[in-house]
Amino acid sequence: MKLLSTELYGNSPIYLQNLLLSFREYASSRKRYGMGYYRFLHQLSGMDEKDRQSEERYQDQELRSLLRHAAEHSAFYREVFGDDLADIRFAGDLRQLPVIEEELFNERIDDIRTHIVRKKRGEAESPERGQLPRLWLSNLDLQKQTAAVDHFKKQHGAINLDMKRATFYHGDFVPLGQKEGAFWRDIYYLNQRLYSAHHCTEPFLSAVVRNLDGFRPDFIDGLPEAILAIARFINDHRLLLDFQVVAIFVETELLSESERLEIENAFGCSVRRWSMKTERSPFLSECPAGNLHFNMRTGVLEFTEKGEVLLTRFHTKGTPLIRLKIKDQWMPVHCQCPCGSVHPVVRKPLKPVSAFLQSRSRGRVTSLYLATVQEKFQKAAPSMQFVQNSLDAIEIWLSGTDFIPAELEQNIIREMAGIFGEDMNFTVRGRLNGASEEPGPAGLIINNLQFPQTCQSDYSTD
Repeated sequence: MKLLSTELYGNSPIYLQNLLLSFREYASSRKRYGMGYYRFLHQLSGMDEKDRQSEERYQDQELRSLLRHAAEHSAFYREVFGDDLADIRFAGDLRQLPVIEEELFNERIDDIRTHIVRKKRGEAESPERGQLPRLWLSNLDLQKQTAAVDHFKKQHGAINLDMKRATFYHGDFVPLGQKEGAFWRDIYYLNQRLYSAHHCTEPFLSAVVRNLDGFRPDFIDGLPEAILAIARFINDHRLLLDFQVVAIFVETELLSESERLEIENAFGCSVRRWSMKTERSPFLSECPAGNLHFNMRTGVLEFTEKGEVLLTRFHTKGTPLIRLKIKDQWMPVHCQCPCGSVHPVVRKPLKPVSAFLQSRSRGRVTSLYLATVQEKFQKAAPSMQFVQNSLDAIEIWLSGTDFIPAELEQNIIREMAGIFGEDMNFTVRGRLNGASEEPGPAGLIINNLQFPQTCQSDYSTD
């Protein structure tokens, strides 16, 4: 944003500001819209996210490519992982590697960055106080990340660069002190108009809506609070727009049902969420069924027994990110999404999970009874977890093994039937410590009946 902070830009007429902004974006966008972008976008268009085998095969291939690159070019990973990287063939094998704590990652960031990027970009500057060290990414990293986001939008009818795009964005492209005139700027090369989110408030809303109506974008994206303010103004004044967008994309993990309806009523189209808050965050996108999916083509997301979230991101070869314990809190949703995608569905753990399960015929069964079951089978199964995803079925997970003797399985089911009743179904499963199929965070009980489990919508914040 250095160009935008200069006196030349601030004192220039708006048409010249548009030219200067377009020139700056043309220079920076060449890093994001190179041939790697178009090749990857074309590749994504030919893939089928409903085909589990092909999606997992692609994920494993990308993982091996990242690990080879890290072993060859990153001093940190050669030191920490050593020869173990060569043993990783599939995403499920990642549990053989140690977890990378964020403090260690930040402390050793210079050793993590690959020497290829360091030669191209020079020595790292120190981060500002309170900021995390930045991840240096290669141009191909940036192009693939951009292509992944644009493919998500394309799936909902929006073709970036070809269609007119209105983006609500925080930035200094419109001076904060500006009180009249245009609260937007054009980037001609990208076929995009930027609207200042700072000016999506009274008394500027009327001017912004009039300009938006005149611009007639094909799709809208950006900050949800700015788009919501525009939608409320349109609905409150019962305005009819002269254009129709194919979809609206908001960069957020949370959107209440009332906020979604407000935006959809104003613009007459679907709203879709997506999120990749930082370079250290997973890429999540919303499907037509209203669920947030983690994109398997961009990395591997693991959930440990301790409730930790581990992220491996493929398009970070400039600064390889492997099994990093991130601060983002997510839980897996274990049911098939109606959209058909095999990419994992995740949700925020917004509500506390109560220490009880439900019996179809006997009501609530508290943790006291389940602790008794665990104690009874402690010698054969030192660690147990009880997971309920539906009213008539309970899963019993035994940690530390993937083999359950038939006699032990029958004894556990008999004990559970005596507590919950014969009209319930019980499944006993085993998992090795750290296995990727684990049902959720640590704890004796995971009661998923307190969350929507139909996979039609992950949750509402109303």
